[in-house]
Parts: sequence; structure tokens; C-alpha cells
Amino acid sequence: MKASRRSSWIKPGRVGLLLMGLASASAGADDSKASRIQIQGFAAQALIGTSHNNFFGDSQNDASTEFTEAGLHGAWQVRDNLRVSGQLMYRRAGETDTDGLRLDYAHVDWRFLQDTAHQTGVRIGKVKIPYGLYNETRDVPFTRPGILLPQSVYFDNSRSLVLAAPGMFVYGGGLHDWGSTEWSVGAIRPDFDSAAVEYNFLGNDLPGKLKGQHAFGARFRWDSPSDSTLALTYANAQADYAPSALDPFSAGEVDFSNLMLSVQHRLGPLTLTTEYGQPRVRLRGFGGFLPDSESPAETFYAQGEWRFAPAWELLVRHDVFYRSRKDRNGRNFEALTGLPAHSMYAHDTTLGLRWDATPSIMVRAEYHRVNGTAWLPGPDNPALLSRTREWDMWLLQAAWRF
Repeated sequence: MKASRRSSWIKPGRVGLLLMGLASASAGADDSKASRIQIQGFAAQALIGTSHNNFFGDSQNDASTEFTEAGLHGAWQVRDNLRVSGQLMYRRAGETDTDGLRLDYAHVDWRFLQDTAHQTGVRIGKVKIPYGLYNETRDVPFTRPGILLPQSVYFDNSRSLVLAAPGMFVYGGGLHDWGSTEWSVGAIRPDFDSAAVEYNFLGNDLPGKLKGQHAFGARFRWDSPSDSTLALTYANAQADYAPSALDPFSAGEVDFSNLMLSVQHRLGPLTLTTEYGQPRVRLRGFGGFLPDSESPAETFYAQGEWRFAPAWELLVRHDVFYRSRKDRNGRNFEALTGLPAHSMYAHDTTLGLRWDATPSIMVRAEYHRVNGTAWLPGPDNPALLSRTREWDMWLLQAAWRF
């Protein structure tokens, strides 16, 4: 297996200087300026065990502690219509994510049109991608439903592709008698450069390099007066493969697209959520070892969150992923390739419990019963034939924020 091909561009010394600069700027500002500066952060550590297969480390032989998250967020409201914000992020997730410290996002947000009921603006920089209901806040443990998001939709085995990227999004929204609306549309340079992404799209960590070229994204969201949310997301991204010397693969192309519907309804302490998507992956030009193909996939989950006491919340979810809508059970794939049919699908039933010990400290426990291996992290499970179809996973996580 190749070592991680990306190293963080942020050196520890630079981070220290940056944090001291933020602190001194905040301390030296007058009251009006200080009120326009926000600094927040979080840290979380998880423990993961599996009956078979590995998830974020060697979880099946010994409980893995290789899922660590920490972030420092800063924002400066320069003017009423101009905001600069960014986040430094440390993340380790087994062999799937070994980059450690990185710039999560950093953008300028300018609302060039606004009144009491409407606004239109633009975000430029390394921007968070508006994708579904949870993508923009997925890195903060307190804001996501569960230790893990539904893996069929918010796949952690190639999260860098939909998380954040250099580019621009124009956005807008308004308040109406029939609810509030929000829309975003933009273009970015997608991040395909990781072993985990190659495993997800190409089935292995190939000798060459997969480089993102361009991507387009759009989302429309409506929040009704009856406490319901409806959202529609579209994403399309392309990447080129640059072969290495003596590479058996040719200079190919990857095209990924997805249209996803999100529905959420809140009934007092109960929140019901479902999202359904039809991703499509097209491979072209890789040569005889990886023939041209087009895979129409299917993703779906249904989820309930019940805040049954002020500090306690119960999570129940069923999550389904099919790599091909035309071969849901994977039998055609197995007959053609000799590889396990269960690598083409995954059914995940999840039960979780959240305890907010204080406003700043949260503890979670989660159990997953999984049938299939379609979203298993490739770098943690490089031997495809050794993966087990039915497996269990449990997770514990403690998180702190300030």
C-alpha cells in the first residue's frame, strides 16, 4: 500500500503563530471589534470495535483508537455584509485519513444584496460544499446525528470529494408566507487525490494519480412553517488519471454525478429524516485492465432521533447502499469478476445513544449491524477477498467544545 500522497501544508510552527495571532488580535481589539470576532473549537476521541473487517484502524483484532477529530474555527465579521471565516482541522481515521492537520475550509462571504426578507451573496476560497442536509457541519461531532453519518450518502471512505474544495458558490434565500427558501450554485476543483477515493471509484490504490479537474454543485432547500424541510442536491465532478511509469493502466477519466432528495420533519422531541440519491460513476479510457463502465448506484436511509429527556437522545437508522441498481445483490458482478457479491451492497441498521453531560461535553455510544461491505474503507481492508459479508460494529465517543 502506498503511503499517504498528501502532507498537510500547515506546519505546526505556523499553526502556533496563527493561533497566537488570533488571540492577540482578539485581546487587543476594542469592544466593538471584539464582538465581530468569534473563535470556537472542539475535540473528540472515539473507540471502535468490529466483529469482522476493519473500520478506521485495526478494529477487529483490538479496539481501534484511530478516530480522532479536533478543530479550531475562527470568523471575523468585517462589515455587516462581509465575513471571513475558516477552520483548522486535525483528523485521523485509520488508514483512510492519515493527513492529520489540514485547512478544513477558508472563505470570504460577501452578501452583495440584502434586505429584511431576502439576501444574495457569494463565497470564495476553499468552500464547504452544500450537499444534502449534514455535509457542511459534518466535521463537528455535536452537529451530526450519530458518531457516523449514514455511510451510503456521506461516505467517509471518500469524504474529501464532497467536503470542501477551492472554488466559488453563489447563494441566496428569502422569507415568505409559505416558509423560507435557500439556494446555492457553484463550481469547484474537486479533491480526488487520496488512496481512499481511488479504492471507492477504481477498486484499488492504483500506481498513478487521480487528479480532480472541475465540478459543479447546486442545492435548493425549503423550510416550511410546519417545521418540515425539503432539499434537492445535484453534484457532478470529473477527474483525470495520470499513469505512472510502467503503469498497466492508461490515462483514463472518472465522472461522478448524483441527484439527491432530502426530507426532514420535526415533531417536538422527534426528528424524522430520509435522504435518497442515485449516484452514477462513469469510467473511460483506463485500458483492458479496467474496461469502460457506467454504474448507476442507489443510496437511501431513514432515520429517527428522539430527545426523550433534556440531556438524552436515542437514534435509530436503517441505511442502504447499492453500487448498481441493476445488480443489487451483486451476483452478476461476482459471476463476471469472481469477486465477492457483497462488495456491491451494504445494509446497515444502527442504534445510538447520546448524553449531553454538560453544554460542552457529549458522550455517545453506537451499534451497527451490517450486511455487505460496499462502503468499507479500502485502505483499512486492502484484501477484497478477505472481507466478511455480515459484521457488527460498536463505537464510543467523547467530545468537547468551547
